[in-house]
Amino acid sequence: MTSSAQRPGSPPASVLPPEGGPAPRLHSLTGLRWIAALAVFLSHVSTLLPIPHTDAVFAMGSSGVTFFFVLSGFVLTWTWTSGDRTGPFYGRRFARIWPLLVIGVTVPLLLQLPDAPDAQSNTLILMAVSAVLLYQAWVPNWILGGTSPVTWSLACEAFFYAVFPFVAPYALRRSLRWLGWAAVTLVLVGWGIKLWLWEAYPPTPRPSFTGMDGLIFGTYSPIARVWEFLLGVVAAAAVRKGWRSPLGVRGATGLLLAGLVALWLLRDETWRLYVVFDALGQVTAPLYALLVVAVAQRDMGGSSSWLARGPMVALGEWSYAFYLLHFTVLFEIASRVSDRHSIVEFYMMPAGASWTNLWWVLLALGLAILVSALLHQFYERPAELWLRARIGRRVPASPGRTGPHADDRRRAAGAAPAKE
Repeated sequence: MTSSAQRPGSPPASVLPPEGGPAPRLHSLTGLRWIAALAVFLSHVSTLLPIPHTDAVFAMGSSGVTFFFVLSGFVLTWTWTSGDRTGPFYGRRFARIWPLLVIGVTVPLLLQLPDAPDAQSNTLILMAVSAVLLYQAWVPNWILGGTSPVTWSLACEAFFYAVFPFVAPYALRRSLRWLGWAAVTLVLVGWGIKLWLWEAYPPTPRPSFTGMDGLIFGTYSPIARVWEFLLGVVAAAAVRKGWRSPLGVRGATGLLLAGLVALWLLRDETWRLYVVFDALGQVTAPLYALLVVAVAQRDMGGSSSWLARGPMVALGEWSYAFYLLHFTVLFEIASRVSDRHSIVEFYMMPAGASWTNLWWVLLALGLAILVSALLHQFYERPAELWLRARIGRRVPASPGRTGPHADDRRRAAGAAPAKE
């Protein structure tokens, strides 16, 4: 074996995933999760409790879902080890998302069923079942239906988890050149989907919503969004192979802000007036990938970050519960403030913007954080640990086993690969 001296500028070997063992946590990415969840919260504020002069900015918060998809691919690939097996991986993912998903579906259903017309009640129950069983996003008419519009993304995540054990090991065996071209191809695929939809369903200021099944399915479905997840997979594989982005955190943040400002300047274009037309995900996904890589690199290098401090990490750990329940909290407050009793009413008869809503928004934010913290502490985390101990145990790698990724980790640490 050749010398394992570090290359100049390489992070310490100790902060990289040890061969065959679990990867160290990148705490700043946990803090970033909270910012993304807050952005999604603000995007729903613009619909349920609009505040003057904020709509164009808050609406871009829906790209927080794109961030979650990219981050999911990155983190799962970063923590994948040679001892991982498909069955336990699925068990861990089930333990992570399903117990809280049941709460996130059941609570709004029970709250909204009393006000639902009798003819609609059975449909709402069926939509809730589809959300709990993680196939909601495969039914075009139900993607945004039901009593909590955020649950469609969990059906997407379930699909991503299904393909991940087959995609990640393959990506981790590819060269950096291959991964670079894969990243470019994925971004082009994302734009190809959007351009095809613009051709099939030309953006108009007042869409008729005739034939919108295809448009919605192409915008929100797992097939339409998997490229974002795979972009995170490719980015993490490249980092594990030793690639380092030339952009620091400030540079990546500046680039993301430039992209968002450009979208804000184009806010009155017809292709930006409705989420189903918007290219927000196509613009932000590669920028989010660069930001995630930059933040991860900073953590790997041992630099301190406000994102990795206690309060932000705690908020990040609560972010899944916050994401699932924030819309319910907002809706329950908004429905009483504006006397609208269904989600559809808010979209078909938009509420007027008011500065008074700011206080209701702050109340909703505080309540959502409190509920999320309690659920995480007393339900989400205990349930996850209990399930993981039974269906998600990792299989330890054999001592001395190199596995398919050991050389990648040595390269990332600045060491020479082991000889086979």
